[in-house]
Amino acid sequence: MKIRFKDKEIAISVNALQNEYKVVAKEKDRQGEYVYTYFNDELHVMKISDSYIEITDDDMSDMVQRNELGFGSEFYINEFFIQLLPLNNGHFIDISHIWSASKVFRYFEKYNYQIPDSYRDKALNENYKMGLIEGFLMAIRPYMERKFIGGNYFESFKFYKGKAVSEIELEINDSLEELNIIEYKQLLKNFIEKYLHDTEGNAYNSKGFSNTLFALIDALFIYNITRIFSYKTFYDNCFVIEHQSEYYYLNQFWWG
Repeated sequence: MKIRFKDKEIAISVNALQNEYKVVAKEKDRQGEYVYTYFNDELHVMKISDSYIEITDDDMSDMVQRNELGFGSEFYINEFFIQLLPLNNGHFIDISHIWSASKVFRYFEKYNYQIPDSYRDKALNENYKMGLIEGFLMAIRPYMERKFIGGNYFESFKFYKGKAVSEIELEINDSLEELNIIEYKQLLKNFIEKYLHDTEGNAYNSKGFSNTLFALIDALFIYNITRIFSYKTFYDNCFVIEHQSEYYYLNQFWWG
């Protein structure tokens, strides 16, 4: 389904200068009027009602009806989009977070969207994302180390791109194990939550920090990851992710 603005001035005001726009969601509001969700020229999520547009293509064969997402009202959404960015009941489409912006790139790619620099410089910029992870780990490091104050032993995280798993030379007592790729998300979340913690009373904060770290790491992977591994040495405990023939290490390490 595609739409076009009736009034060029309105189109200019919302940065929608193309001839037509693909509809990612169609819903019926409380007044019984249809509202269409689309992405403008900066790939910002926008909504527009029936009265301001005309339909240039009414083909909805790539959309599925999911009324629970519209609080029970009539609601259709692009099937591929919702596979990339699952939504909970009543949730609005939002790609402002780096994770969601990264995950929906394949939708933009499939439907040949023009990719603006504002999106490319963040959602498609690995250096930018790696910087977010590094900055986050720096910020939470004092939180993670607080429980070790007074002793001579500390634990922390670091994240980096490393050598291919096939190039790892195991020393005595080192281990390398391939994990079940189907369980990738849960295994990575469990790995983070196991070590990113303070006192028991701060469990709520730790859960939030863990969710943020997972999202920042997972945002790196636009396409499907291919393999995951557990790699351990005397000082290092690594969760290794293979994506597009490159290897990313979340290293929980100790020193003292």
